[in-house]
Amino acid sequence: MRLFILTSSKFTIPRALLCQKVLDIIELGLSSAQIHFYIVGDRLPDSLLTLEQTNDAVTIIKETAAEKLIKEVTNAAIIHFGSTLKGSDHFAHYFIPLSHPTCIPGLSMLQKWALTKAFKNYLKKSVATYTINEWATLFLKNKYKGYATKIQEAYLPIHRLPIYEWVAIADAKNNLTDGANYFLAFQPLDAFVDMLKEFSIFKKWQQTNMVLVFIFENEKEVAQAETLLAGYKFKDAILIKSISNMDLTWIAATYVILFNKINFDKTSLIEMAIEYDIPLLFNNAENQNESIPTAWLQAGEQFSFEEKGGLSNHFKLYYKDEVYRQGRARMGKQWLTDLYTEKKNAGLVQIPLTLKSS
Repeated sequence: MRLFILTSSKFTIPRALLCQKVLDIIELGLSSAQIHFYIVGDRLPDSLLTLEQTNDAVTIIKETAAEKLIKEVTNAAIIHFGSTLKGSDHFAHYFIPLSHPTCIPGLSMLQKWALTKAFKNYLKKSVATYTINEWATLFLKNKYKGYATKIQEAYLPIHRLPIYEWVAIADAKNNLTDGANYFLAFQPLDAFVDMLKEFSIFKKWQQTNMVLVFIFENEKEVAQAETLLAGYKFKDAILIKSISNMDLTWIAATYVILFNKINFDKTSLIEMAIEYDIPLLFNNAENQNESIPTAWLQAGEQFSFEEKGGLSNHFKLYYKDEVYRQGRARMGKQWLTDLYTEKKNAGLVQIPLTLKSS
């Protein structure tokens, strides 16, 4: 079977996360001699380029060439994350949603309508829509009850992340924060100023070059946050970035990651951070992360980001107590190991080993 994996998406998915999922699919499927993988796209990371160089069953192909090839083959299937390949309609399509329009802030009514329609069409057209964890499964089955039988949870663990030696980590810090250690925060715009205030308490308590890096969902939010930052005393210790530009080294090199008001589109990021031994902090204030399944909250430490002094105290704790920080990272690692073991034994669909062409 020729399996075409599309590396573009209509939805806001960080390139690094999407390409890692492509790698996970191929790594799991290389044990099958019946599958030849076509990675469709360009500007691919070194991990996928190396995979092609070391495996005869993997071919990287540009979209225009893939459109030509798909017309010449008879035994093929398509895996995508929210995109199409011209000329492939008569083949089996498998949709793996890593995001959803409701996870994307700042959309106009027209943009949201168009993306919601596209998502439903992908779901309708697919032979099966495979979710990568129970969080995504619950969200999508509740939202698309009419397609519940098409939505199936699959076994697709992170197989092999890039290994960064200390030199690469140092380079990442130099490029991002001029060498300073940093916290990484996924904080909604309406709570941005509150975290700045808590970070101020931390900076006053300890004269340190520690930096706080905010990751926002789009350039519009980045611009709004930069406006709010004007006049902030410690603005030289604040970086504001868009998730579309996020690199895996940013995750691997951070001290800790803070999550507030997140949805299932952040689950791959959570798993990657744990694999890199990064401790996670979740806001468990009432109504803030109500979409998160209880099991996933166990991936990190929970406390109220809204409680006065809660964030600043945790900044202090993780900064001054390396033993505690490493201990929380080990707890996350054990949680992920247990999760993968449970899923592996659950008899879930294994992508791509159980896929069929048409």
